[in-house]
Amino acid sequence: MTAGGGSPLVSVVVRSTDRPSLAATLDSIAAQRWRPHEIVLVNALGSGHRELPDAWLGLKMRVTKAGSGPLRRSAAANAGLDTATGDAVIFLDDDDVFLPEHLHKLAQALRGRPDAVAAHTGVSLGQQGPQGWLERHVFDDPFDRSRLRLENFLPMHAVLIHRTHSAAVAACRFDESLDLFEDWDYWLQLACIGNFVGVPGVSARYVVASDGGSGVFAESAAAQDARLRLFAKWRGRGSDEEHAALMLQARADFRDARQARAELASARDTQEGLRAMLQARDEEITAHARQLVGLQQILQAREAETAAALEQIENLRAVLAARDEQIAHLEPTLAARELEIVNFRAALAAHEAELARLRNESPLQALRRSLKTPPR
Repeated sequence: MTAGGGSPLVSVVVRSTDRPSLAATLDSIAAQRWRPHEIVLVNALGSGHRELPDAWLGLKMRVTKAGSGPLRRSAAANAGLDTATGDAVIFLDDDDVFLPEHLHKLAQALRGRPDAVAAHTGVSLGQQGPQGWLERHVFDDPFDRSRLRLENFLPMHAVLIHRTHSAAVAACRFDESLDLFEDWDYWLQLACIGNFVGVPGVSARYVVASDGGSGVFAESAAAQDARLRLFAKWRGRGSDEEHAALMLQARADFRDARQARAELASARDTQEGLRAMLQARDEEITAHARQLVGLQQILQAREAETAAALEQIENLRAVLAARDEQIAHLEPTLAARELEIVNFRAALAAHEAELARLRNESPLQALRRSLKTPPR
């Protein structure tokens, strides 16, 4: 990469112990939007490693053999540095993968900042599950030199190293007395030379074992020993100003942690209060639910009574309709009877008038009428 910011030639160094995932790792390199200059595959297993071609999906691959025996992690990384010919170098172990934009992001960042010794970006730690990628942690924090003295927050394949930045960068080597945290030690060396430029966003995956174990967060005896040796190595390095900055950072972190603990305790108290309130609300809801069940039963009974009353009304309407029909049929008969009554009353009146007349006749008049009336 030129001082004017030309496009860097990227070498990808793969430390391989011939894991079954090696092909997927190499495929992820070949699928990069920013085509790398080469793959440098370091055979860290030895004579048992499978034979590999000189190219992978059209991408040049240079294989560095370890001889008959295996190489330790730091020695394998140094072998990769010795073999790589690119302006920039990035490491990728044979169980991890790049996503397609990874090298493009990092190379563009270095091209825009030729003064930086390295560029770094986000990496997702997790494992592949039946439903896809299961993320457990994300490494995507800004670069912090003081924090780097306390912990490593940069996975191996998160960092693209500007190898031609200076002779000092070219001279940096992995400490072969460390077989854990060798990348952390290497980042500390680079941080003494210059700055890291960060590119936010995840574009690579750090694959942990299927049992969920990972040396990243492990506190094994070996990890504790390696951490103590690394701290001892770097304890006397750095200026007084850097040491003071580290102490101030630690003090600020302690204060922040104390404040966070107080806020957490307060949040827990609030949570307990909310939990009690929620329990009371749940009890109210349960009581209301019971009351609702009772009201529903009453309503069902009222609905049954209403249905019975409606059925009775319908029955009464049917009876009433039958009665109306009977009345309609009886009305002509009633009219005839009323006419007969009228006629009967007229005849009765006539007979009563005749009877009255007869009662008023004298015997002589009755005799004369009888003599005039022909016999019937």
